[in-house]
Amino acid sequence: MKDEQFMRVWNDDHDHFSADITRAIKWLVEPFRRMGEYMGPASAPGEDSFFTRAAARCGINPRRAH
Repeated sequence: MKDEQFMRVWNDDHDHFSADITRAIKWLVEPFRRMGEYMGPASAPGEDSFFTRAAARCGINPRRAH
């Protein structure tokens, strides 16, 4: 009897539970997504970027495309 009651409650609340889990995962992932946008390339492809300028100051030559 308790098993049947448990399964009925589970089936009634499963959609709400799944929605809560989905919201929690999105909430946890959002800071990482924003950090990726912040750290992503700020300049157009082929243009100088922060890291290539820093490497040039350290005397490191950029890799050449083959």
